[in-house]
Amino acid sequence: MNNGFSRALILLAVFLAAFLTVIVVKKAQNGEPLLDILNDQDHSDHSENLGYTLQQTPVIQLENVKVLAAINKESAALVHAVVPSVVSIDTAGVRHERRRDPWGRTWVQPRAVQGQGSGVIVTKEGHVLTNHHVIKGNPKIQLTMHDGSIHTAKIIGSDPTVDIAVLKIDGPGPFTPLKFGDSDKAQVGNIVFAIGSPFGLGESVTDGRISAKKRSFSDSQVDLLQTSAAINPGNSGGPLVNIQGEIIGINSRIYSTDKQNPGFQGISFAIPSNDALKTMRQILARGQSARGFLGMALENMDAASRSRFNFRHTGGVRIMGLAPDAPAMKAGLQNNDIIIQFNEQAIDNSRQLISHIQQSKVDSKVELKIWRNQAVQMITASIGNAEHFNQRLLRQKKTRSPKKIDTEAVLRSIGLIVRNPTISERSQGDQGVFIERILPESQLKGKLITGDLIRAINQQPVQNKTDFFKRLVASLAIQNTELLIQRGKNPVRLTLKPIKK
Repeated sequence: MNNGFSRALILLAVFLAAFLTVIVVKKAQNGEPLLDILNDQDHSDHSENLGYTLQQTPVIQLENVKVLAAINKESAALVHAVVPSVVSIDTAGVRHERRRDPWGRTWVQPRAVQGQGSGVIVTKEGHVLTNHHVIKGNPKIQLTMHDGSIHTAKIIGSDPTVDIAVLKIDGPGPFTPLKFGDSDKAQVGNIVFAIGSPFGLGESVTDGRISAKKRSFSDSQVDLLQTSAAINPGNSGGPLVNIQGEIIGINSRIYSTDKQNPGFQGISFAIPSNDALKTMRQILARGQSARGFLGMALENMDAASRSRFNFRHTGGVRIMGLAPDAPAMKAGLQNNDIIIQFNEQAIDNSRQLISHIQQSKVDSKVELKIWRNQAVQMITASIGNAEHFNQRLLRQKKTRSPKKIDTEAVLRSIGLIVRNPTISERSQGDQGVFIERILPESQLKGKLITGDLIRAINQQPVQNKTDFFKRLVASLAIQNTELLIQRGKNPVRLTLKPIKK
């Protein structure tokens, strides 16, 4: 027993000696003195944990970065001066959605909806400028000011073709407005700031530069400014300001490749301040914007048309039809005239010409250079008011005996199945209805294709499926009908003849 116990002690002693030898060798390899090792002193961490020293001076002094320091200070001063004029907009309303059960019965179901956007105060009386799509549907509106106070507001008017709306704050004021700048003087490369409430997070400021000017979109009457300042959902309607705090744009939309979860990807767009101010003045004067009007159905020139009319100029737009008693007909324009210039500005496509016409002042005179019978001619036309012309047509229709329309027969002839854009698609600017299917018996087969986005009927924006079918049936039953279509990246204008019963 004693021998066994002795052997165990000897083995334990050998193990401890080997263990201590390994520790000593490792510490010696790390450069520690033998005396410290024998005294079991560990200098690796304990001395450092007893205290620490932070750097007390910056790596570079302000006097060596004077320009950056000035920019830093001036940017903060600019933002401090601008943000009191920016408001956060919360909307609440009811959307009526059509439902269908498995037996084909339909009903309308109301659904509460909420929205969020931004706006900017532009008058001392409390007028606020924002986007039409922020307040679309006449919802209840609540504004949150910079100081945290909350106000209600009423809608004075809006223009969906420019995407501008004018609100009036319910309150005595005076309010703090921002000044409009001249967007025509803004240059690519200029520094800009975007202010708004992205994602409902509250007041936020981003900066960037003007990346491009005159960006065209099929659903916008005006060309937009492109900016690298970050704009996200909720920024819509907020101001884009220059280095003097002047409004040079109203933030309107973003470009995103992810339509399910849209977000800023370095490309944003704003409505130029000159167009926004012009639209606002028209709304304040009349309750609505006044769009110029000549009354023509137009078609872009293709290779076949150029050959047919022996037209050797670049660009040009052909007149396909004229509205009776419209300014174009009164000026002497005719079917198959090809418009080459508008007030000495070359015309490349129908969208450009329509934009020039709609932005022209009502009752002003315009000079059109046209190609007729293989010769150039000049025509002077007087710009009309689109809304007044439409109202006159409605009054004339009311005085005539109403013509009964076989709605079901027209719908069968149309033979379209459409859908409303999703929320993410609307955030990308897709407004109107998408064609999901074209039935075999449709008289529109071969003219429309699946995936077409129909934005407007007879130059009036399409609001939803119900609005689309209601107006399309009423128009195709009695007259030529013009559709504005977004086909992929290309806008297309298509004139349809009345449906044959």
